[in-house]
Amino acid sequence: MLTEENNSEVKQKIGLDLKIILIGLIIFLVAMGASYFLMKSLMAPLLPQKEEKSNPAVVSGGLVPVGEIATNITDVAGNRYLKVEVTIEVKDKKSSETVAEYMPVIRDKIISILSSKTAADLDPVNRDNLKEEIKSELNQKFGKGCIQSIYFNNFIMQ
Repeated sequence: MLTEENNSEVKQKIGLDLKIILIGLIIFLVAMGASYFLMKSLMAPLLPQKEEKSNPAVVSGGLVPVGEIATNITDVAGNRYLKVEVTIEVKDKKSSETVAEYMPVIRDKIISILSSKTAADLDPVNRDNLKEEIKSELNQKFGKGCIQSIYFNNFIMQ
């Protein structure tokens, strides 16, 4: 009978140990879930927000954003690139609608112009010449005077 008592005592201990492990696991999982949501809510203002990609919208005042363009530039070593954000000023609403409709053509033309330039051509001293070249190329495509001006919002060369 002694062995039966020991056997039932061992089963009670195993059952008790199993309950303690199960309760500990549940508490651990609840604590981890709460920590995750707490950290997510605290870190949300510090993380960069995802930008929604949309079709180029016509902004009031005749400004049409082309968007961000990244391209390689002509270099002997071939390891330099340019990242630029471009906005186009047009003369009227009809021109802005045309520009928005032909945005892939405009982006292609700007990329081909920028990728043909050297680092010296892209210096701040020569940027006005670059803007004029882009403007004249686009005006050849869309008609004289359609494009009023070119603006670079960001200009990063590396």
